Amino acid sequence: MLFLPGVIALIIAAAPVIPAFTNNAVATDAQPGRAGGARAKSNQLNLTDAQKAQMKQIRESSRQQMDAIFTPEQKEQLRTARQQRQKPNLNLSEAQKAQLKAIRENTKSQMDAILTAEQKQKLQEMRSSRQGNKPGQPQ
Repeated sequence: MLFLPGVIALIIAAAPVIPAFTNNAVATDAQPGRAGGARAKSNQLNLTDAQKAQMKQIRESSRQQMDAIFTPEQKEQLRTARQQRQKPNLNLSEAQKAQLKAIRENTKSQMDAILTAEQKQKLQEMRSSRQGNKPGQPQ
């Protein structure tokens, strides 16, 4: 089960829907070698303890939902790729892609609902900044 945070991070990296929390989202709290995990984001947003607990519950729920979508072979590929710090090639079916997208969108809306207006604004600024810092992006 420890490989799922990396899986979600990879999925989200491929289709950035919830970059502030799941990327690194479904991520465990700050993964080594990754700039900012869930813990770093929550600190930047000044989340309350209640908000942190809700975010954790949402992330765990989305991990479980995503885990149910992957085949045993895909789960093994994810585990192996994560151990080697490589991006897995999961060969997701169109149905799997659609299910994962729906889970990401639902997770994002649940997380956004927890945030205050000020936190949402800060999150948008963080997302914009992150988009501008991607390799290959004109600055």
